[in-house]
Amino acid sequence: MEKIEEIVKKSAEILGLIILDMRIMGEEMEATLYRRNGGLTVDDLENATRLIKDDLARIGLEEGYSINLYSPGLDRVLKNRSELDIFSGKIVKFSYVLDDVVKTETGMLKGNEGENVAFDTEEGLKLLPFANLRKVALFEGEFKDRKKGRVRK
Repeated sequence: MEKIEEIVKKSAEILGLIILDMRIMGEEMEATLYRRNGGLTVDDLENATRLIKDDLARIGLEEGYSINLYSPGLDRVLKNRSELDIFSGKIVKFSYVLDDVVKTETGMLKGNEGENVAFDTEEGLKLLPFANLRKVALFEGEFKDRKKGRVRK
Protein backbone atom coordinates (compact mmCIF):
# COMPACT_ATOMS: atom_id res chain seq x y z
CA MET A 1 0.00 0.00 0.00
CA GLU A 2 2.86 2.40 0.75
CA LYS A 3 4.19 1.88 -2.78
CA ILE A 4 0.81 2.86 -4.24
CA GLU A 5 0.65 5.97 -2.05
CA GLU A 6 4.14 6.93 -3.28
CA ILE A 7 3.02 6.49 -6.89
CA VAL A 8 -0.04 8.70 -6.38
CA LYS A 9 2.02 11.39 -4.60
CA LYS A 10 4.66 11.38 -7.34
CA SER A 11 2.03 11.65 -10.09
CA ALA A 12 0.30 14.53 -8.30
CA GLU A 13 3.59 16.39 -7.82
CA ILE A 14 4.53 16.02 -11.49
CA LEU A 15 1.27 17.77 -12.42
CA GLY A 16 1.57 20.43 -9.70
CA LEU A 17 -1.30 18.99 -7.67
CA ILE A 18 -1.79 18.56 -3.93
CA ILE A 19 -3.34 15.43 -2.42
CA LEU A 20 -6.00 16.41 0.12
CA ASP A 21 -7.32 12.92 0.87
CA MET A 22 -6.33 9.44 -0.18
CA ARG A 23 -7.84 6.06 0.65
CA ILE A 24 -6.96 2.60 -0.53
CA MET A 25 -9.62 -0.01 0.16
CA GLY A 26 -8.90 -3.43 -1.25
CA GLU A 27 -8.53 -2.93 -5.00
CA GLU A 28 -9.96 0.58 -5.05
CA MET A 29 -7.93 3.77 -4.70
CA GLU A 30 -9.58 7.17 -4.17
CA ALA A 31 -7.87 10.54 -3.92
CA THR A 32 -9.02 14.15 -3.76
CA LEU A 33 -6.63 16.45 -5.60
CA TYR A 34 -6.28 20.24 -5.72
CA ARG A 35 -4.25 22.83 -7.61
CA ARG A 36 -3.43 25.83 -5.45
CA ASN A 37 -2.80 28.30 -8.28
CA GLY A 38 -5.77 27.60 -10.47
CA GLY A 39 -8.68 25.36 -11.15
CA LEU A 40 -8.43 21.62 -11.36
CA THR A 41 -9.70 20.36 -14.71
CA VAL A 42 -11.00 17.06 -15.99
CA ASP A 43 -7.81 16.89 -18.08
CA ASP A 44 -5.75 17.15 -14.87
CA LEU A 45 -7.64 14.21 -13.36
CA GLU A 46 -7.27 12.18 -16.58
CA ASN A 47 -3.53 12.95 -16.78
CA ALA A 48 -3.04 11.98 -13.13
CA THR A 49 -4.96 8.74 -13.69
CA ARG A 50 -2.80 7.95 -16.73
CA LEU A 51 0.45 8.58 -14.81
CA ILE A 52 -0.73 6.42 -11.90
CA LYS A 53 -1.76 3.58 -14.25
CA ASP A 54 1.59 3.75 -16.07
CA ASP A 55 3.51 3.49 -12.78
CA LEU A 56 1.29 0.66 -11.55
CA ALA A 57 1.97 -1.17 -14.81
CA ARG A 58 5.72 -0.84 -14.21
CA ILE A 59 5.36 -2.80 -10.97
CA GLY A 60 2.86 -5.30 -12.38
CA LEU A 61 -0.32 -3.92 -10.77
CA GLU A 62 -2.00 -2.27 -13.78
CA GLU A 63 -5.03 -4.57 -13.60
CA GLY A 64 -5.28 -4.64 -9.84
CA TYR A 65 -6.67 -1.21 -8.95
CA SER A 66 -9.67 0.91 -9.74
CA ILE A 67 -8.52 4.55 -9.64
CA ASN A 68 -11.00 7.28 -8.69
CA LEU A 69 -9.73 10.86 -8.56
CA TYR A 70 -11.83 13.83 -7.45
CA SER A 71 -11.69 17.60 -7.13
CA PRO A 72 -12.46 19.05 -3.67
CA GLY A 73 -15.96 20.22 -4.53
CA LEU A 74 -17.53 23.66 -4.25
CA ASP A 75 -18.59 23.30 -0.62
CA ARG A 76 -15.77 21.15 0.76
CA VAL A 77 -15.48 21.03 4.53
CA LEU A 78 -11.86 21.73 5.42
CA LYS A 79 -10.62 18.85 7.53
CA ASN A 80 -7.34 19.93 9.11
CA ARG A 81 -5.00 22.84 9.77
CA SER A 82 -2.96 22.26 6.63
CA GLU A 83 -6.10 22.66 4.49
CA LEU A 84 -6.71 26.02 6.20
CA ASP A 85 -3.45 27.20 4.64
CA ILE A 86 -3.97 25.42 1.31
CA PHE A 87 -7.32 27.18 0.82
CA SER A 88 -6.13 30.56 2.13
CA GLY A 89 -7.65 33.34 0.01
CA LYS A 90 -10.92 31.47 -0.58
CA ILE A 91 -14.33 32.57 0.65
CA VAL A 92 -15.53 30.23 3.40
CA LYS A 93 -18.47 29.80 5.72
CA PHE A 94 -17.21 29.12 9.23
CA SER A 95 -18.82 28.37 12.56
CA TYR A 96 -17.22 28.76 15.95
CA VAL A 97 -18.07 28.82 19.64
CA LEU A 98 -18.03 32.15 21.47
CA ASP A 99 -19.34 32.36 25.05
CA ASP A 100 -21.01 28.93 24.71
CA VAL A 101 -22.92 30.08 21.60
CA VAL A 102 -22.23 28.73 18.11
CA LYS A 103 -21.92 31.55 15.57
CA THR A 104 -21.70 31.24 11.79
CA GLU A 105 -20.14 33.79 9.45
CA THR A 106 -18.77 34.13 5.94
CA GLY A 107 -15.40 35.63 5.08
CA MET A 108 -12.10 35.16 3.30
CA LEU A 109 -9.88 32.54 4.89
CA LYS A 110 -6.43 33.95 5.64
CA GLY A 111 -4.98 30.74 7.10
CA ASN A 112 -3.25 29.78 10.33
CA GLU A 113 -1.64 32.38 12.55
CA GLY A 114 -0.09 30.52 15.44
CA GLU A 115 -2.84 28.87 17.48
CA ASN A 116 -5.45 31.02 15.72
CA VAL A 117 -7.09 30.97 12.32
CA ALA A 118 -7.54 34.30 10.52
CA PHE A 119 -10.64 35.34 8.57
CA ASP A 120 -11.24 38.62 6.76
CA THR A 121 -14.90 39.47 7.40
CA GLU A 122 -17.11 42.49 6.77
CA GLU A 123 -16.26 43.61 10.33
CA GLY A 124 -12.52 43.28 9.66
CA LEU A 125 -9.87 40.71 10.51
CA LYS A 126 -11.08 38.03 12.90
CA LEU A 127 -8.62 35.75 14.73
CA LEU A 128 -10.25 32.69 16.23
CA PRO A 129 -8.61 29.96 18.28
CA PHE A 130 -8.47 26.78 16.21
CA ALA A 131 -9.99 24.87 19.15
CA ASN A 132 -13.12 27.08 18.95
CA LEU A 133 -13.83 26.32 15.29
CA ARG A 134 -16.63 23.86 14.64
CA LYS A 135 -16.70 23.88 10.83
CA VAL A 136 -14.96 25.67 7.96
CA ALA A 137 -16.28 25.03 4.45
CA LEU A 138 -15.68 26.51 1.04
CA PHE A 139 -18.61 28.78 0.30
CA GLU A 140 -20.50 27.87 -2.84
CA GLY A 141 -21.88 31.43 -3.05
CA GLU A 142 -18.45 32.64 -4.21
CA PHE A 143 -18.67 30.37 -7.24
CA LYS A 144 -22.25 31.40 -8.07
CA ASP A 145 -21.21 35.07 -8.02
CA ARG A 146 -18.21 34.38 -10.28
CA LYS A 147 -20.45 32.60 -12.74
CA LYS A 148 -22.71 35.68 -12.87
CA GLY A 149 -19.68 37.93 -13.37
CA ARG A 150 -19.56 39.29 -9.82
CA VAL A 151 -16.72 38.75 -7.40
CA ARG A 152 -17.05 39.02 -3.61
CA LYS A 153 -14.47 41.07 -1.81
